This record gives sequence, structure tokens and C-alpha cells, in this order.
Amino acid sequence: MASDNLVLRGGNWYVRLSVPADARPILNRREFIASLKTGSKQEAQALKLPFLQSWRAEIASARGIAAHSTEEQREQAYKASQAIEQYLNKSISLSALGKAKEANATSLNLAKELDSFGLDYEAFSPLFKKYTSREMGVADWVEFQKELTDILKTEVFKSINPTNQKEVKRILKDPSEYRSKSPITLPRLKGFEEYQRNTKGIVSKTVDMQVSRLKKLKAWLEENKADLTHENIERYLDTLPFSVKTKKQHLFAGNSFWKYALRKDSQFKEQHKDQANPFEKHNFEENRGAKKNERKAFTVEDIRRLYEASNNQNLSDLIMIGAYTGARIEEICQLKTGDILTSDGVECFYIRDGKTENAERIVPIHKDLKSVVKRLIKDSEDQYLISVSGKNKYGNRSDSLGKQFGRLKKSIGYGPEFVFHSMRKSFITLLQNNDIPGLTIASIVGHETGTITFDVYSAGPSARQKLKAISTLKVIHQ
Repeated sequence: MASDNLVLRGGNWYVRLSVPADARPILNRREFIASLKTGSKQEAQALKLPFLQSWRAEIASARGIAAHSTEEQREQAYKASQAIEQYLNKSISLSALGKAKEANATSLNLAKELDSFGLDYEAFSPLFKKYTSREMGVADWVEFQKELTDILKTEVFKSINPTNQKEVKRILKDPSEYRSKSPITLPRLKGFEEYQRNTKGIVSKTVDMQVSRLKKLKAWLEENKADLTHENIERYLDTLPFSVKTKKQHLFAGNSFWKYALRKDSQFKEQHKDQANPFEKHNFEENRGAKKNERKAFTVEDIRRLYEASNNQNLSDLIMIGAYTGARIEEICQLKTGDILTSDGVECFYIRDGKTENAERIVPIHKDLKSVVKRLIKDSEDQYLISVSGKNKYGNRSDSLGKQFGRLKKSIGYGPEFVFHSMRKSFITLLQNNDIPGLTIASIVGHETGTITFDVYSAGPSARQKLKAISTLKVIHQ
């Protein structure tokens, strides 16, 4: 099949999509195909899109059903096998003690447990005839019960009619072969990843980290045959050799997945609609005497010292822009010459996107920055204000300068509690010290205020109000 899902037949273009093997039993087909009723490939390229979108949605739904059905079969086999093995062990012990009546009672209890399988009890007739036709000793009872359990497992297998026959046979033979499949399935993770990246617009690096953490949790749940419960999440967190902060990030990833799956996955919702979110309300015991490696703000003297110690023009410009805007390092490195605009008569940086939904904003250019910005626009060779050596796999431009800043601050005695983000903390702190209103500060740095009035209904402070606030800063003198 053509890589663009199109095939030409009799002068007409058709759109085709192969159905993955795991979805075929649900959809009862190997492929989708439809005539686009056009001989123009260019037109066909546009016409095919709604078909592909609809078919892919059907496949995704079918894969979810198939995954659920397969897991249900595995769980049925496990529960039946476990019940049968428990019966066998108990009845053999009772038989060995000469308690045949009690042993018979255990078989009746087992029959009740397996009642939901609708077993064909005619299959047991030859076995009963074989042993009840003669007087039975202890050894005969033991042999009878072993043969009985073998037939029971065979009949349970027929009743389940499993999709994956080999795996279900293994579980019926030995219940310890069962590995609980967590509801954090690979199809759901894929859907979650696409939702986070494409619908919510979360940066790729953050999404990759969330998916990585969820895969580790999935593996742990399956390895330990553990359900997705609050208690088991606590057990999992105890195994992680990380700080409380990092453990909370694992919980955040899980919480995001849980909320996504309840909204977007009907089967997940049906399974967990009455269950409390297992990723919420976790308490952490923190050692109050332990030294915390929290980020600290630079003082004005610290920032000047860093600026003067830098022997790299790009790094010096980065420090200066950070000091007078409070912008994140990647936001600064993404600024282009076209991102300098005038609003309300004020020359501003237009920060288009960033870490959060509130990152898009305008930040007035401080008077001490004007000559720097003018030079950067003039010298730019690639439309970016700050020149860098390259991008990382996520398209981030700040990696090399971030590392240079790390070496610089370390060389003049600043420890791990000081990073470039400390400049942002300094900016906010200095504005607070200058009695600038919190709403204005939040608007400049791209933070939510936490109130509907300002976050939803207000357009925020004007460019002139922001400039007045920023103009109170006196950090680096050229």
C-alpha cells in the first residue's frame, strides 16, 4: 500500500488503511477502503483526511476494547486457577487425614466459585464413573482430585475461549504465571501523550518525562501484581530513591493521566468511576533537619558580579535581558527580531509561548536594555536576538548558554542552589521590594493570579503600567 494511504484503481483514487492485528477481531476486517471518486491525486489528498481520521478513531476504540477483553480473560483464568489450586491443596490435605466428607465439601465450594463459567459438567461423568465404581483409598482420592482439577481447568479454558490461548493456558496451569496488567496500558499512554502534546500544548520535554514516569509505574504494578490503588501508589513511592520534590512530580504525572483517562476513555471511566484518585492526598515525612537544595534569588550585587565576570557577549546579553525581564532562559533564547513591538507607545518584547498557558505576554524593554536590543537586532544573522550553537532534540535553543551560565556561576563561587532561573526569582523579589502590585508582577512574568476576576475577565495591566514597574529596577549599568 502506498505510504500516503492512496491507491489508484481504474482511474479513481481510493483511500486505504490497514487494521492492526490486535484490532481485527473486534472490527472483523483487515483493512478499511473507500473510493474518493476523483482522478486528481491533489484532490484525493484532501478528501482522504476525514476517512483516515474516522477510521483511526475506530481502531483506537477497538484496540481499547481488545486490550480490556484480553486482560479480563487473563484475570478470569487467574482467579479460576487460584481457586482450583487452593481446592486441590486443601482437599489432598483433608484426604490424607482421612476426612473424605470434608474433602467433598470443599469441592462443592469450588463449584460455587466456578459457577459463573457455566461449565459443562457432563465432561466430568467419565471421571466419576472411573472412581466411584470401586472402593477408594487415600491414594485413590488424591489421584481423583488431581484429575478433577485438570478437567476443571480444561473446561474453564473452553468457557473463556481466550484471545491469547498460550498465555491463558500457562495461567491456568500455574496461577503464579499471571502478571497483573495495570490500567496504564500502552494505547492509553499513547493517547495521553498525544493529548498532552497536541491538545493541551504542553512542551515535549515535559510530556516525555511524564510518559517515562508512567511507564515505570506501569512496570512496577505489573511486576508486583498490584492494582492501581492509593495504598499501592504509596508502596511504589517508597521504592523511589528520589527527593520529595521528584516524588511529587511522579504523582503529578499520574494525576494528569488519571484525569485524562476518566475524561477520554469510556472503559477506564467505567472501571474506575467509583474509585478515588489514587494519586491524591499523599503525605510525605520530610526531615526538618535536612538541608534543602532550594533555588535562591541573586542579589543585585550577585547579578552585577556575574555580568562583569562573563567574557562571552551572548552570555552577557542573556544575563542582562534576564535581569530586566524576569523571563525564563528558553523564552529569551526564542526571541526574534520580529518579536520587538510597540504597545501603547511602549517598546516591548513579545514572548509568544513558553512553559505554561500564561506564558504569552508583552514585557516592556527597560531603558538600560534599549541599546543592547538595538545592537542585537542589527547583528542578528538568523532572526534570533541571541545567537546559540544549536538546538536540542526538543527544539530548545538555550542548552549551550545554560551550560555556559552554569560554569560561570560555579567559577565565581555560586553553588547548586543558584541557577539561571534564580534571575527570575530575583526579578520578582526586587519588584515586590519596590512595592509593585502582585497583579502587575504576575502579568510581566506570565503567572496566573489564582483569581477568576483577573485571570479570566481582566486584560491585565497596560504596557505603560508594566514599564513603570520595570523602570524601578536598577541592576546593571552599561
